[in-house]
Amino acid sequence: MDAVDHYQKKTKWGVLLTNILSEPLFALYNLISYILKGELGATPIQIAVLMMLRPTVSILSLYWSANLHERSDRLKSNLLGAGFLGRMLFLFLPFYQEIWFVILAAAVYLLFYRAGIPAWLEILKLNLPNKSREKIFALGSAIGFLECAILGIIFGKIMDNNPGSWQILFFLSALLGMLNLVFLSRIPINQVLEDTIETKNKGTFFEQIIKPWKESFSLVRSNFEFARFQWGFMLSGVGIMLVQPTLPVFFQDRLHLSYTDIFIGLTFFKSLGFAISSPIWGRMLNRYWINELSSWVFFMVGFFPFLLLLAPLGRNWMYLAFFFYGIAQGGSHLIWNMSGPIFSGSKNSAMFSNVNIIMVGLRGMVAPILGGILATYFGSMTVLVLGGGFCFYGSYWMIRSKKSSKVTSL
Repeated sequence: MDAVDHYQKKTKWGVLLTNILSEPLFALYNLISYILKGELGATPIQIAVLMMLRPTVSILSLYWSANLHERSDRLKSNLLGAGFLGRMLFLFLPFYQEIWFVILAAAVYLLFYRAGIPAWLEILKLNLPNKSREKIFALGSAIGFLECAILGIIFGKIMDNNPGSWQILFFLSALLGMLNLVFLSRIPINQVLEDTIETKNKGTFFEQIIKPWKESFSLVRSNFEFARFQWGFMLSGVGIMLVQPTLPVFFQDRLHLSYTDIFIGLTFFKSLGFAISSPIWGRMLNRYWINELSSWVFFMVGFFPFLLLLAPLGRNWMYLAFFFYGIAQGGSHLIWNMSGPIFSGSKNSAMFSNVNIIMVGLRGMVAPILGGILATYFGSMTVLVLGGGFCFYGSYWMIRSKKSSKVTSL
């Protein structure tokens, strides 16, 4: 086996094991708002704080990897450090179950989950060839979401029959994630040379704070294709985030669903659609330019809220809506993660991935709150239509873009 095959084999197994061993904790995290309400009696304000922290910590996470493009030799330590710190607080849940501590643990987990993404994607770019990288990433994601579909039902039944079991589930899931870090530490990194460390003045504290923002927006201004990609993703992302705060109201007031029905839709049907479609999206990304494929994904995402509008006619419409959304999310997840390696070309992809994280944080700080206000005054059905409209416009925005070159270099 030559050196290149060694890098590829180790990295491929790293992708698969990361999805398999990390998914249990991620599945529980997706149910954490329900756990806070049902197990600890959290108030609506406390749950709202949890929802608001998600986009905020996404923005803060960019400082963890802000200088990766300057110190590429720190990719592995960056990834492993984020993985450890993100899971650490969940190990204390069997001994301490205060509401605000759980909210803090969830916020820290998402912060470092986002923070480790640029380093992980750069490692994949260095170790895997272009033609197989998207396929391997999509396969790993499909396995993870299929696992999530099964775990969502299993975890729900365990927690229904054993009050308080959620603490042990979080503890064991965090340990599994820690075990994955052992495997990741053994992945060699191809073509990474230790960068020359200069002792130049790094600037004032304020300059260090604004540096990632300046670099990110400078990157967007200088790369037309990447800028159009970001605007299209922003439009579609705002649309789907507008819808999120309205879903609990819509499910309870209009559909009168049980938690079991919601879990089946959120975990099983959405994850099933994701798992089935991810390998297909991976193959398509090798055939079509990323902006063109994005327009198809955004168009499909736009159908999700409109299918939900048919749910009062029968519960199967809700399941179909989540299954369809899972298919679209399979493409969205792949495109969002692979956009950095694709647009960066021969450059370091960490800066491109940082821009993705910033944009998620910006729209996440505004769109959910706006969606909640609109739902209060105009009703959840109006917001569903508006959210779908934003997604369709995002698709139209992307389809207008004609590929001027395969990769726009800086």
